[in-house]
Amino acid sequence: MKMMDIGTSHKFLSSLAEISQLDFQIWDADEGLVFSSGLEGSSEPALKELQDFSMRIMNQAAFQSGSQETGEDLFGVPIKNGQAIVGSLIALDSNSHGKSPATTGAPPKPSRTDEMERFLTHVALQVEDRLNFKKEMEEMTIELTDNFEQLSFYAKIAGRVKTITFSGTTMEELVEELLDTMRTDMAFARLPERPEFNAFTSTRESSAEIPQQDAFVNSLIDAIPLEEPSLKRDNYFIVSDSSEIPAYRDLAPEPYRFLAVKMRHNENFYGWMGLVSFNLGEIFRRSELRLLNSMAEQVAAVITNSDLYRDLERFVINMVKSLVYAIEAKDDYTRGHSERVCRYSLLMAERLGLDEEKRKILQWSSILHDSGKIGIPESILNKPWRLEDEEYQIIKNHPMKGHTILEPLEQLASSLPGMLHHHERYDGEGYPQGLKGKEIPLDARIIAVADTFDAITSDRAYRPAKSPEEALKILEKVAGTQLDPDLVEVFKEVFIHDLGCDQECSLEE
Repeated sequence: MKMMDIGTSHKFLSSLAEISQLDFQIWDADEGLVFSSGLEGSSEPALKELQDFSMRIMNQAAFQSGSQETGEDLFGVPIKNGQAIVGSLIALDSNSHGKSPATTGAPPKPSRTDEMERFLTHVALQVEDRLNFKKEMEEMTIELTDNFEQLSFYAKIAGRVKTITFSGTTMEELVEELLDTMRTDMAFARLPERPEFNAFTSTRESSAEIPQQDAFVNSLIDAIPLEEPSLKRDNYFIVSDSSEIPAYRDLAPEPYRFLAVKMRHNENFYGWMGLVSFNLGEIFRRSELRLLNSMAEQVAAVITNSDLYRDLERFVINMVKSLVYAIEAKDDYTRGHSERVCRYSLLMAERLGLDEEKRKILQWSSILHDSGKIGIPESILNKPWRLEDEEYQIIKNHPMKGHTILEPLEQLASSLPGMLHHHERYDGEGYPQGLKGKEIPLDARIIAVADTFDAITSDRAYRPAKSPEEALKILEKVAGTQLDPDLVEVFKEVFIHDLGCDQECSLEE
């Protein structure tokens, strides 16, 4: 055990010794004498006698009095740190040095004993206050250090938790951070209805202690008493020592601590986030409970928002389906055109090595590229001969019209540039803005190639479809003027290697 640190009490007792003409000593329960205001030159037997007197005080846990062989009166009280006795405070009455041999060894007078008990009890309280203050300062330092670490941890992961793209991987990272920050043996998240968000991590030592860790965590959760007041009041359940609770005693060979908090948002309950530690020398602090609760609440809120976002996205998808179907129902000759353009575009994206996010953006750009045709009369769309200039201008407005229709939908914002610019020409002679070369967004240049190929290979009111081979020759002819020549080469690879495959772009989810 660490030796008792009396701090500034030695100054207080030294000053008190000068005023009262008493000699004061403090004895530590484990280390022996730690302070004396006047024992210079004391003999070994005298020190042994004082040590025995100190042990009697601590064993009796009460005030004691007596007399030394040298004739000095002895008085002493125990010193406590909290509820534990950690030492003793002894006063040697130097005024009794002049006792006659006949009275040597006799106990002090009762009046003197009562007076010294009251006095030493008061002095011991002052020493204990200083001990407790120092202990509180040490605990506060530890608490502040922990709080700083937890605050750093909170700051690090809060932005990640709040993102709408919260995933199972994010949950795994969060649980690993919890394990490191809380310095426990296990950390987990269990969501019965959302297993994609389940996460677990542990130290190597606990893996040896509990081989079947998933089953152990499930047993911990199953044993939680749902009527526990702390759950109803503050959404948490705690086990400070598993050996004291029958439902948890036999779940592991060694005693452990367990803390679990509910992941809930409003009326939505998703599951549990928890910690396990086999170190019973520590406790779960209030600050750790607050942090774990905060993390669980944020995760639950994000899952709720993700569900709402998914519902909204599903609504948008259904709306887009209806829009595309309505457009293609207006034009007898282009039914299925958007799906085919999407298919060709994604095959090109695969050849180009675009990542999943970019392919999804391209998917919606290509599906929606003709959405502006919703407002064009069927008489123009299905006209079997050359369009008048005025009619052609109406057709040319369809990219801008589609952009205007879909711009309020935040979920489709990234897909709008590809849709808006798919009729730009590589030589700068296209519309709506006359962009040239690489100024044209990549999605728009990809869609332009796919759109041109499908237009050539489809029946139109004013001409029959051409063969794929003929269409490919036309693409090569307009490469560098109408179309990006590099992307025409990519499409040729798609034509040769991929167009016989079963991959399709569908409006279905």
